[in-house]
Amino acid sequence: MIDLVITHPAEGPAALFTRNFRVHSGIPFGLYEGGPRSPVVIVYGDVSPESLRELSEHYTGIIAIPSKETDSIPENPCHYETMTVKAPILANLQHLEREGFEEFVKTFEGGPLVLKGRTGDVLTLLFTADLIKATIRILSGELEQQNGTDRYGRPNPLPESVTYAPGVSLHFNLIENAVRYVYRKIGRPLLSLPRWPSSAPLSVFLSHDIDVVRKWTVKRSAYEIFMGLKQFFRFNYRPLYETLCSISEAMKNRDPYWMFDELLITESGNGFGSTWFFAPFGGAYEERENDFDPVYRRKASEITAMIRRIVEHGCELALHGTRRAYLDTNTVRAQLDSFENRLGFKLNGIRQHYLMFRHGATLEAAAGAGLSYDATLGFSDRVGFRNGMASPFFPYHTGHPAGSIVEIPLNFMDTVFVHNPTETDKVIRAVTESYLFAKAAGGLFSVLIHPSNMDPMEIPDLARFYNSLLSRFRMESARSMTGVEIAGWWSEREKVLKTVEYGPDMWRIRGVELPEELDIHLSAPGIKNMRFTIEGTMGASMLNHDTLTIRPGSIDPKTGITITKKK
Repeated sequence: MIDLVITHPAEGPAALFTRNFRVHSGIPFGLYEGGPRSPVVIVYGDVSPESLRELSEHYTGIIAIPSKETDSIPENPCHYETMTVKAPILANLQHLEREGFEEFVKTFEGGPLVLKGRTGDVLTLLFTADLIKATIRILSGELEQQNGTDRYGRPNPLPESVTYAPGVSLHFNLIENAVRYVYRKIGRPLLSLPRWPSSAPLSVFLSHDIDVVRKWTVKRSAYEIFMGLKQFFRFNYRPLYETLCSISEAMKNRDPYWMFDELLITESGNGFGSTWFFAPFGGAYEERENDFDPVYRRKASEITAMIRRIVEHGCELALHGTRRAYLDTNTVRAQLDSFENRLGFKLNGIRQHYLMFRHGATLEAAAGAGLSYDATLGFSDRVGFRNGMASPFFPYHTGHPAGSIVEIPLNFMDTVFVHNPTETDKVIRAVTESYLFAKAAGGLFSVLIHPSNMDPMEIPDLARFYNSLLSRFRMESARSMTGVEIAGWWSEREKVLKTVEYGPDMWRIRGVELPEELDIHLSAPGIKNMRFTIEGTMGASMLNHDTLTIRPGSIDPKTGITITKKK
């Protein structure tokens, strides 16, 4: 449907951009390597008039993105306005003047971001910023690797100007909107696959890391009573009172860190499921290897019974990698085996404890152990978008050892309240703003709540805020998906998009299983006056404004589904 033509040899195939833009946009897209051409082309690299004139002989629409040999991410980026957010442009604008071209999209600050004109008779949109290079540098972690590490060896975060908004997703949306505009202007139907099942407007990934399962150990009780007595003799009676009440509840088998059932009821009451990341427990894992790895102070049988209840609620069990799991495939395999041998469950995803991560090792270890997704990339002390994405993404191209891994970014972890203890209102505003960015840019918002932090003595406002967040998700028709569902959906959509065949007014998908609840969209101005035949399915279709939605249901992969526009 969309060809990519590279006109600057130094840029290579831009495979990371190609792969992620295809699945994010849902538009069949790939590097042109000969054969039939699509109606519209994205050209990257040399966008000189001569280069565009050559391409105009083969296409009816051109979207041109210039490349720069070197290009830094601006400290104070320009912005463009969408209907809901002011989006950053994480690339420097270039001064481009072209005879017959006019400003089409302006930056918020007033400069031209996209020019519109014609190359001969061919409609042409010309970007003034190298969005592709910026996208690759952020997605690949190249910028992080230049930013040093913290005391745990984790990459230091990029500047807030890069991470406060999902800049990469917004770049993708800008290019996708250009594609859709050109297709409308040339009057050709555009086939695409909606981002979420049943064309849902957005998705949420609810998750829980299990770091501790018992609050009132003997050592902790003695310490907290001692600290409470010190406050008591200063006429501050509340800390001791709250401690004694909490200990009393724990003695009745209601430990405030054992909040699993309460979370399950709250989430299922809103129609949502979640993913629970458990560290390995029992046997060799009863002893702490370092200062931060979790050790569960409960009977293994109690934890096992709780895990089975979680799975029976339709939730997912995943691995909370500890010790050196973020560095070594064999360690990940051993931790997976500890669960699979005990419970008989196959685990599909991982989030590293403390968000431990090392470029060139962590995702490779997960992929080598056969996991399908990672959910580590995020922040503990702030909300935001570490790799610029508000949707799942592939951190590598298909030829890389970890090319099978789907990354589910982390946007909000409850510990941001701990890092900003006196600024609760400010944190809530920041989370809400991030959610709005995610909703506008990619449609996925990822949330991590530790059950232990639901204890009012830990984060007083967390339970109330989480309940309000879930209510908002439900009212805005968010689709809740577990990690394995998201990873499977993203990978299956990629397979479908790579198999789309097209010709003049014909589209065919075959040779691949269509995931359940996958819709197919055909968009065009005046589509209500067009006629289509659909072969290979008895599914339903519906017309909404300028989009025909096809719900194919079950199809035979051998014959597939064929859509033809009647003359």
